[in-house]
Amino acid sequence: MNMFKRIMAAGLAFLAMSAAGYAQVIGGEVTINGSSDDIHFLGGELNIRGEVDGDIFAVSGDGQIDATIHGDVEFFGGDIDLNGIVDGSVEIAGGDVNIAAMVGGDLNAAGGDVSIEGETGGELNAAGGSVHIAAIVGGDLRAAGGEVVIEASTVVSGESRVAAGSVEILGTLNGDADIEGGHVVLNGAFGGDVEVTAEEVTVLSSARIVGLLTVRSPVEPDIAEGASIGAVDYEYEMFNFGAKHWDDIDIDFEGPWGVIGAPFRFMGGIFSGSAFLLGLLAVLVAPRGVSGVAAAFRRRPLSSGVIGFISLAMSPIVFVMVTILLALTIVGALLIPLLWLLYFPILFLAFAFGGIAVGDMIFNRKDGGLGLGMRALSLLLVMAAVFALGVIPGLGATVGMLLLCIGLGAWILALGHNRGGNGPVTGEPATNHHNTASEG
Repeated sequence: MNMFKRIMAAGLAFLAMSAAGYAQVIGGEVTINGSSDDIHFLGGELNIRGEVDGDIFAVSGDGQIDATIHGDVEFFGGDIDLNGIVDGSVEIAGGDVNIAAMVGGDLNAAGGDVSIEGETGGELNAAGGSVHIAAIVGGDLRAAGGEVVIEASTVVSGESRVAAGSVEILGTLNGDADIEGGHVVLNGAFGGDVEVTAEEVTVLSSARIVGLLTVRSPVEPDIAEGASIGAVDYEYEMFNFGAKHWDDIDIDFEGPWGVIGAPFRFMGGIFSGSAFLLGLLAVLVAPRGVSGVAAAFRRRPLSSGVIGFISLAMSPIVFVMVTILLALTIVGALLIPLLWLLYFPILFLAFAFGGIAVGDMIFNRKDGGLGLGMRALSLLLVMAAVFALGVIPGLGATVGMLLLCIGLGAWILALGHNRGGNGPVTGEPATNHHNTASEG
């Protein structure tokens, strides 16, 4: 266990050093009742209430903010709810994102399901699998996703640009609108010109378009009687957003082996095999610590990926900053080669942890601890799958990057959970690790 702690300490040295520089709170589940300064948070769950005089920057699991904030909000995590008043701008990325706030600046939101209500004084940019907007937008609107619905209560002062598989617009768009999608339904009020590129376009009877409606589609738009349109310009154009009008799809795919040959396959096998051996070594040396990483991913699978991605993106910058700080002292300068020597082994170990976490999620259906043999077998099957997916250009690398982010994020969450719970790292979630911090 001590050796595993040393491995973890080396692996997260750069994150700990950087966190000490900007984070006010690092913990499991934290509630903050107001603050007279900025709030920087890295941990599990975060709840903020009251009044905050500064900015909020948080990387967490789930988060709830119901406060008056006199600065900006940057929040990255799992399920996120934002209510209240934000004087500045908002940037949020998570799983399910629900916003019902008065935002003075720009609002940027991305997630699986995104729901936005309230008001924003600047631009509104939203992207997700499902995006629902019922807000007053003082600037331009940009929305993209699998499904985008602009509710009837929405009023957009500026221009609008929407791209999605399914688009339904019920609100009022005062500026010009550019819409692209599989099936587009127009049932709102449009104060400018509207340009639509889609497979199918439906204009309902209650639609009001002051300017020119330009439609580019393989089929003519279906315009109901009673719709008010300044003018209509239809142009035939094949459009394959969802491949609905394709008569035949023929993809001839051989993979990279015919071009790159056996060496590429050999290197892929070496990479996956080495990750398997490294993960197996970690399981043998510290089985309880590895179980903690797998349990952290099981508790917060989406948060693990998001936190891991952000940490991976920030790691080169953090390493450079730490290198500069170490160079200020003679002893620190001697540690710089070791710091950079550890960088890639840390990421490689995180990749192996990702394989362990995913294997645990798939094969551990009873949420109990896996034995050594089953854990080794699950890791072997995951790495074999990664190697097999390498036959598809780009897919193998994408899956590998996803495992790396999952492993790195679950690693961080496991350390935070252990510290918050003041107990050993085990394969099951610890209880009674609720921390409360109050400021201001």
